[in-house]
Amino acid sequence: MSQPLIRILNPLVYTNVLRKNNLVRWCSSTPIYPFLLIDHLLKIGGSSNGSSSISRRSGSEGENEIIIKSKFLAGEVCEAMSMGLNQSGVNIHMKENTSLRDMDNVRLNIYYKPSDPKSKSVSVHLPPLPKGSQIQNIAMTSLPDLKNDDWVVAIKFSVSQLMLYRHKDLRWINIETTHGHECICPYSSLKYSKKEQRFYTSTPGGDWMCSFGLNFKEKDEPTYHIIDKKDLPQYMLYELEEMNSFTRTDHLVESPSGEQFLISWYYGDAFESDTVVHKTKRFLVFKEKENAKRHKDMYYTENIGDLCIFLGHGEPMCVPASSSPGLKPNCIYFAGHNFGVYDITTQTITLFYTEEGPLRSTAFPYWPHPFSLTPT
Repeated sequence: MSQPLIRILNPLVYTNVLRKNNLVRWCSSTPIYPFLLIDHLLKIGGSSNGSSSISRRSGSEGENEIIIKSKFLAGEVCEAMSMGLNQSGVNIHMKENTSLRDMDNVRLNIYYKPSDPKSKSVSVHLPPLPKGSQIQNIAMTSLPDLKNDDWVVAIKFSVSQLMLYRHKDLRWINIETTHGHECICPYSSLKYSKKEQRFYTSTPGGDWMCSFGLNFKEKDEPTYHIIDKKDLPQYMLYELEEMNSFTRTDHLVESPSGEQFLISWYYGDAFESDTVVHKTKRFLVFKEKENAKRHKDMYYTENIGDLCIFLGHGEPMCVPASSSPGLKPNCIYFAGHNFGVYDITTQTITLFYTEEGPLRSTAFPYWPHPFSLTPT
């Protein structure tokens, strides 16, 4: 009996996912639908029909682990997740420039290649940054556009410092806070809200959001918004006591229609194979129902509809699951210190593993764990 074949054709590239002896073969230089592979692994990992290259084991309650024994396939999973989390096609990297003075010897380059072959690529070389800059997160008002004077880039450094670049000004502006950088969470993400035209990032405790607008000037003060989390179910109150021992980061996400969600991402330590690993344990999702100037009411939810949330590669984002084959609605896809998928409805987390441990990457711009960038 012939094996099922999934083929996706495109004028430029094509992807074959061939299932043979329960082994996924990913045959493409540039897969157009990367999440078909992830969806296939989730289905195999959820069945008892494993293969010699893929196996499944259950961790604690609500946790599954898919062990990928093939190094090639593990690399394909990293590539697929990276492509899916960077659907805009923007490439960001640091570049050393020896012609600059010693204190400003690193530039941030942003490159964008449109999917339309008739459109020209855009390459932006931003003003130099201080030597040894460690960037944790970058947010932009839109795709790079040299013809748009209102194009703005904001950077969050690993020491919680914030900087703003306006293309019409051609310089970096420091975002200073009254109490210094300690009032900004070092690991939570920086997000641009198209609906409100403001950049947002969380405070260390997650009870406030720090924001600043596109016309922020030197010596201006950022705005702080109270975050009021509501409607947590009774059983969750007991679980929160245990979760208080976990590491938590908070991330604001906005859907294409302007709906805002606040995602709390929890990590915990586990002892595996004679070593301690830092693992994603769970997520809490809150949806905004009211939008006051200095107050955000966030209501706990287990249903975000046809949407998917992406955390881990650049700005957090939210897209309809129907926008790409292989995406599962009401799920969170995350990458970086761990790679995996979280089902919001069932509260089940699936982590991808290799035989050496959790699948992970520290390639820029993954976060929340900061690192020193290596100039290219």
